[in-house]
Formats: sequence, structure tokens, C-alpha cells
Amino acid sequence: MNFFLNIFDKLSLTLLETLKRFPLASLSSFFVTLILVVLIEVNYHQTDEVTMLANKVAFVLSLGVFLFPVLHLMNRLIWFKFIGILLLGGYFYLLPLQIESTDIVRHALLLLALSFMFFWAPFLNTNISNKNIWEWTMKILLILLATFLLTLTLCMVFFTVMQSLEILFELKIEARRYSQFAIIVVGIFSVNFFLSQMPKYICLLQLKKYTRIGAVFTKYILTPITLIYMVILFSYIIRVVLLRQWEEVTIDFMIIGFSFFAIATYMFWTPLILKINSKFRTLIWGSLFILSIVLALSLWIRLGQGVSFNSLYLLFLFDVWIFSISLYFLMIENASYKWLFFSITLLIGVSQSEYVIDWVSSLRVYL
Repeated sequence: MNFFLNIFDKLSLTLLETLKRFPLASLSSFFVTLILVVLIEVNYHQTDEVTMLANKVAFVLSLGVFLFPVLHLMNRLIWFKFIGILLLGGYFYLLPLQIESTDIVRHALLLLALSFMFFWAPFLNTNISNKNIWEWTMKILLILLATFLLTLTLCMVFFTVMQSLEILFELKIEARRYSQFAIIVVGIFSVNFFLSQMPKYICLLQLKKYTRIGAVFTKYILTPITLIYMVILFSYIIRVVLLRQWEEVTIDFMIIGFSFFAIATYMFWTPLILKINSKFRTLIWGSLFILSIVLALSLWIRLGQGVSFNSLYLLFLFDVWIFSISLYFLMIENASYKWLFFSITLLIGVSQSEYVIDWVSSLRVYL
């Protein structure tokens, strides 16, 4: 009995500490969960005005689940929380009452942009080494993985128990109960567990070396894959140059895939060496710089083939990002990872701006 009481006490203290650190995020998550559970219970219809308003509130508050922790990491002053409330108010005003599929996509991308802010927000006004930033990044990713596994385990246990009760005792459990339970687990448990595990004092994070598995993965799996990928891409480019088959330069998505592999490889080596070798930095970021030029050429060719700007503008923005960030890491010896993560957030945010879409489309007049 004492064992369960101790567990309950620890969980209660953890929850109270989380509510103290991130009250608005926990509150937002609670209300989103409540709204979704009620909407499922009453078998809502999208055309009902009250339902559409509830959906809109849930959308806005789900943004708050990400926004308020990020603002807390950026600055703990209370007026930053008021900024978050104002931003959510502005988002509520701009969001239409009837949410369409395009609004859902934009909302998902906004959540993704806020997710990347977790990696740079704590360091915006501080000079800190890349090793510390990488340690923080790995910590956040491990917490996210643990949250996902625990959430999945809870849902699987619940579904298994309910299915067993249905089969063995011939109980009739409505299908919506499964959805409601999953929403409650994600909205109440997962959010608060993730927030509770975030380090309170970032400056006290200790630098750790990889385990043997991490070192083997970086040295003998990730790095060889990246190098082989690089050789294949540049061999193809050399072949195109020698044979002058310019119209065949359509390797957009291969370049995008290599970019992620190359950047991940560069960052995974952070704990293994005292200082990134200049030749290694030049190899990784120099190859990305060259490939950004090749990608620009590929986009130009596809435009000449009649492909519209609207279908290529995301690739265009990605190319601008790769060009800029590779140039930054090549020219600045102590280039910081925080600006890499910051630029990703900026890229996602800019990609959803209607002004940028209209501007890119207008470039067609000059080409």
C-alpha cells in the first residue's frame, strides 16, 4: 500500500511542479482535450455553428500547448506570457470559423515551426557552445521518444483490456471510447509528462559522451551512408556536365534527402571530437553549397519546361535556405547550431506566408 501511495505522491508533486512552470500550456492542453472528448461524445456535425466555434477554439489552444513553453524557455518574465495570449488572440481572429483542409495544413506547419523553437529558444540571448546545444537537443529528442513510447504503451494496454472484456464478457464498448481515451492520454498525460521532464536549469546540463551504440551509429552507419550518397550525387552531376544533358538535372528530392543526411551527420559528430575539423566542415557544407546551386539550375530547367511557380515555390525556399545556411557555416568558424534551428523555424513560417507565395509567383513575369 505504501508503494502505491509513494508513487501517487511523486506523481502529484511532479504534476504540481509542471503546473507551476507551464500553467498556460497545461491549461491549454486540458481544454483542448475536454473540447475534443465532448465533441466526440455528442457526435458533432461540421456544419453546426457551435461545433465550428469549438473546433476553432481547440485549434487555437493546441497552438498554445507549444507556444507557451517556448516563450517560457525564451524568457521567464510574466509579460512574455501576455505576448503568447495576444498571439493566440490574433490567431483566433485570423482563423476562419469553418476550418478547411488548407487551414489544417498551415496549422500543422505552425506546430512544426514551434517544435523547432524548442531547440533554439533557450539560447537566443546567450553565447553557448554547440556541444551544449547538441546536449540539449538530444535531451529533448529523448524525452519526446520516451513520451511517445509511454503513450503508445498506455493506449495499447487500454485497447487490449477493452477488447478482452468485449470478447470474454460480451460487453459492448462503443468505438468512440477508444478515441476519447487516446485523446485524454495524449492531452493530459503526454503533454504534462513531456513538460515535466524538460530540464529546469539548462546551464547545468552536463556534457556526455556517446555510448558505444551512439558512437558506432555515427561512425559506421550514418557517416558512410552520407559519404556514399554524396559520391553518387556528384558522380551523376559530373556525368551530366560531361555529356551536357542539362535537361536531365531533375534530382530535387535526392538533394533534399542528402541535405538532411549531411546536416544530421555533421551534428552527430559533435560529442565525438573536441573541435570540428575545418576539412570536415568544408566537405559537408561545401557539398551542400554546390548542391544548392545545382538545385537552382534544376528548378530553372523545370520552369522552362512549363512547370508553374506555385508548385515549385517550396523547393525554391528550401534552396534559398540551403544556400544561406551552408554559406553561414562555411564562412563563420564558430557557427552556432541555434541559428540552424532558428533558420528552420523561419523557413517553415515564411513558407506559409501568402505574401511570399504571391511574390514568388510574380517572379514568373521576369523569367
